[in-house]
Order: sequence, then C-alpha cells, then structure tokens
Amino acid sequence: MKKIGLICAAVLCLGLVAANPAMGRQATPAGYSQAVMRICAGALLFDGRHQTGTRSGAIEVSRDIRATGDRRLRRVDAVPKPATTARLATRWIATERQLVAKYAWAYLQIWYAIERAGTPRERAELPAVLGALIHAPDELQGEAARLEQALDVPDCTGGGHSSPSDTAQLRKRH
Repeated sequence: MKKIGLICAAVLCLGLVAANPAMGRQATPAGYSQAVMRICAGALLFDGRHQTGTRSGAIEVSRDIRATGDRRLRRVDAVPKPATTARLATRWIATERQLVAKYAWAYLQIWYAIERAGTPRERAELPAVLGALIHAPDELQGEAARLEQALDVPDCTGGGHSSPSDTAQLRKRH
C-alpha cells in the first residue's frame, strides 16, 4: 500500500513539473532578470487617478504609491530567485519596499510643507524644505541602483531612479 502511495505522489509531481516547466529547473540569473523586467519595465509610481490640490487627494496618492509598489513587489518576490543571487535579490526587494514607503511619505510631507507655508518667511524657506524632502530617498535610490546593476534588473518602484535608457538597454538584452 505504501508503494502505491509513493507511486501516486511521484506521478502527481511529474504532472506538476510537466504542467509548469519552471518547477523542474533551477532559476538562472538571466531568467530572473527577464522575469523581473516583464514585471517592472515601465513601472509607474502609482496606478490610479486622484484629485489634486487637496489634503485628501494627497493622502490618496500616498496610499496609492504604497499599494501600487506593494502589488508589483509581491509579484517580483514570487519570481524564483537563483541560488547564486537569492540573498542579493532579497536585499534588493527589501530596498525597493523601503523606497516605496519613502516615496509615499515624501509625497505627503511635500504637500503638508506647501500647505503650512503661510507666512512670507515660511514661503521663503520652502525651496530648502522641499529640496530636502525631494532628496530624502537619494541614499536608498543609490543602494537600489547598485543592486539593480548587480542583478541586471530595472527600477521596480516607478520612482524613476533608473533612467529610461537603462530600461531600454535592458529590454534590448532580453
């Protein structure tokens, strides 16, 4: 009886591998790069349309940045990672998640800073305040760019730290 159970399990596994060839082979760095490219190429910071110029609109955009990035990065995280670069890929995905959160935070903070600038002095200080907020993601963007280059993958946040020519070059290779 045990033999029959083992034979059935083996046949079931072979059927699954036949139905999904990726299950029967190891992920390769090139295959990983291609799969990520299909998910991330042309990524937008957020998907929806929102009212602009209002606090509620800014909050909606910030939420949408998080939701859009989270959806895309969950898809990327589901791609089988090559054993040789799995730790690097995991670190890149974590960095991309941090970037999505930073973009959402910065967007809302920029809106609040503009809203609060009511006096001439506050308006005069606004360029410096906005500059600091705009550049808040810079360190994470640099880390993500280094990891993207090592993994041969594009920006997946939609935040634009990969140039369009970088993505075009990746597309040509894949």
